[in-house]
Amino acid sequence: MTQTSLFCLVFATTRVVAALQTEQDGSTSHKTLRNGVVMPTIAAGTGGYDNQNQQGKVLRNGLVMPTMSAGTWQYDDGEAEASVQAALTSGFRHIDTAYDYGNQAGVSKGLAAGAAAAKLARKDIFITTKVPGCGINGVDPKDCEGSTLSYLQKDYALLNSSYDLQGHVDLVLLHFPPCLVGKDGMALCNANKKISCTECDAIKAQWSAAVKAYEKGLFSAIGVSNYCTQCLQCLKDFKTQPMVNQFQLHVGMGDQGFLAMNAARGIVSQAYSPIGSGGHGSSDILSGPLTTKIAKAHNKSTAQVALKYLVQLNAAVVTKSSSPEHLKQDVELFDWSLTRRDMKELAAATFAADDTPSFECDNPSSATAMA
Repeated sequence: MTQTSLFCLVFATTRVVAALQTEQDGSTSHKTLRNGVVMPTIAAGTGGYDNQNQQGKVLRNGLVMPTMSAGTWQYDDGEAEASVQAALTSGFRHIDTAYDYGNQAGVSKGLAAGAAAAKLARKDIFITTKVPGCGINGVDPKDCEGSTLSYLQKDYALLNSSYDLQGHVDLVLLHFPPCLVGKDGMALCNANKKISCTECDAIKAQWSAAVKAYEKGLFSAIGVSNYCTQCLQCLKDFKTQPMVNQFQLHVGMGDQGFLAMNAARGIVSQAYSPIGSGGHGSSDILSGPLTTKIAKAHNKSTAQVALKYLVQLNAAVVTKSSSPEHLKQDVELFDWSLTRRDMKELAAATFAADDTPSFECDNPSSATAMA
């Protein structure tokens, strides 16, 4: 898919998704999800989390997920605690973490401290976590479903260790497609991206575990991460479909069909590494001539331009910072807009063309993505 095609596609899919969101949004004060969890009914476009800067994405079961989330990757427990507390007091209402980050105990402490400091009830905070793909980081490839269920329970217990989750985590994602080859669990699958999505039995087994945990109410929504078309095809016969797909997306790389792939399936796209490959930040994004020019025109930072670009592509975004000032700027995105010309120029950028949405699989073509 060309960058021009990507830009044109966005305006078409945005209208479709907006229509779906309007249709799904209820008018009563509370809503019972399909798994029996009772959640407040929140109007799309407000976020519903006291902070009106937080717009929301309506998932296929009616749950509203705040568009902007604060990530915790590569933080130790102490850093995770501090960053989560800073995020909540800076205006974030969505925290993103994962079992395999190894910092869930710190995240739990940060949730407790941040909620107390910002005077937030449990219903005001949306929490996303992830469990590893089958064969990765200890998930037993010989018992994908049973092992995944065990990890889901361990994940919940760690997040509940210092902060009262009140019986549920808002969203859990399967972090990667399965990797059933190699002792280290991922290196061979990363090197050969044609392996993971051929493991349909393992994909189905992991998804079955996620569905069971969802139906029990342990998680209010379920989804995937780093899943390509071939992986999603393995799940086509399940009644409960993924609600979110989290993948790498930022200025300069294009989306390689992932936005269209997800929109066609009613899946919310969520971008990680929004300011550069691997989450470390790209000089082309943070100080390059294109983003610098656009930032000056809007009196914003280059990071805000990069984040706003993704928001206007109708994606939810996982960002990350230990700076309260930067975190505050990261949610100040909803009272201004990039122009059509800005969006075209950002979509045409190719300085990160070698970056890919998933570590473990590729969409062979835009046509395949829509299949």
